[in-house]
Amino acid sequence: MSSTITKNVAVTSGLVGSGRVRSRFSSVPPRASRREDAVARDDHHPRPLARWAAALCALVQVATAPLALPPPAQAILKGNPNAKIPRNPEAALRRSTPVVNREVRDVQAKLEEVAALLRIPQRKQWDKMQRLLEECREQILSPDGRNAILRDVASPSQAESAAEDLSSLDVALGQCLRGVAYKDASYCGKYLNAALGCVNSVALSQVAGLPYSLPVSLRKTWPVLTGRAQLRLTIRKNPKSNRQYVLDQETRQDTVGELLIDLDGFSAPLTSGQLLSNAKEGRYDGVEIAQDLNGTALLVNAKARGALAALRAPPVEVGETGETAEAPGAMDDSRRALPLEIFQTGEFEPFYNQQLDVLDMEYPILPMSIFGAVVMSHDANDANRSSDRDWFIYKFDESMGGLAGLSFDEGQFSVVGYVTGGSDLIGQVEGGDTLEKVEILSGGDRLRQPA
Repeated sequence: MSSTITKNVAVTSGLVGSGRVRSRFSSVPPRASRREDAVARDDHHPRPLARWAAALCALVQVATAPLALPPPAQAILKGNPNAKIPRNPEAALRRSTPVVNREVRDVQAKLEEVAALLRIPQRKQWDKMQRLLEECREQILSPDGRNAILRDVASPSQAESAAEDLSSLDVALGQCLRGVAYKDASYCGKYLNAALGCVNSVALSQVAGLPYSLPVSLRKTWPVLTGRAQLRLTIRKNPKSNRQYVLDQETRQDTVGELLIDLDGFSAPLTSGQLLSNAKEGRYDGVEIAQDLNGTALLVNAKARGALAALRAPPVEVGETGETAEAPGAMDDSRRALPLEIFQTGEFEPFYNQQLDVLDMEYPILPMSIFGAVVMSHDANDANRSSDRDWFIYKFDESMGGLAGLSFDEGQFSVVGYVTGGSDLIGQVEGGDTLEKVEILSGGDRLRQPA
């Protein structure tokens, strides 16, 4: 295109030759008179004013011609306030919660919009945020709106707790409006997170189980977690180390620390169910924690079932000779490949035995790219399957991601939950420390063993 424009401009402006140089395309006879030669020059070589006008027209054509712009970038940049990838455990678990009540969904959508407006780094739309917050507060304070929210609570025992959550939500919204009035984004964001947490608690009280059906073949083979569960991990420092854990916001040091883990059965029912079942059997009690070579993960490998059976049952006598044999199940240490389970954003149920293509905008509801993600390890023989016993805590850092702020392993592992308490301890745990005990604080009644 540029070469054609250049040629046209050159021909129009008379740059192909002067009056003294004849082109083979010239129509002037070789032996024309001086007057005829002058007339010919005037016909084929316009005067300076005409040349400038022609050149200007050509430049206008070039400037107004449509340009072939490259397609927009497909990656979601980390700083983009419209990014739909949660960046912390609370947001990820909140977006994973099924919302069955229309009024709760409406309040949560408005608060999420306020959160998106707060992330805009330039001039913030304070008036719009105030309007949205006032609408939410009016909706939960009106008798009709309050009753509409509480009507879908799953059981009477949870109704009182849901009502208390709405009262806490009212207080948090009042503080958010105060932050908006003073145009204090930090203050408003603090109480907005508290408000979103209250809304999520109400939504959880309205969910009676999984909002989708699992394949029968999977339900007959693996344990299933039909909701949320919380574990408490007690970790003891390696006695050979001269260090201690710094706890309680650097006000106390001890050789023992605790982590709280929330398992999400809504997005990973099989994988989280298997981990919870292992914890219930005590397969992680007393194991030594390892650390990968790059220091990006804390690895937890379960005890063999044979070792547990040997500890629980003494040898038994068999036959008339009085010989002893190991208790039944003591040698049962067969490994089974757990299906790789990933719930993609925008879908209605998890995918199995296939990874997501993040480059093609396929993102999981539970991202791995969050510090403290609890992830099931891959099966040793197949990257499209997970281990049925081993898992790790991922110490994701910004330096480990690309432009989108995502790990290069995103979409390739089954994420079952996140560390939601004691996250400061993660960076202090070293290889050789001991996981003394794993306790189930809540959610054990939501575990369904294979039929």
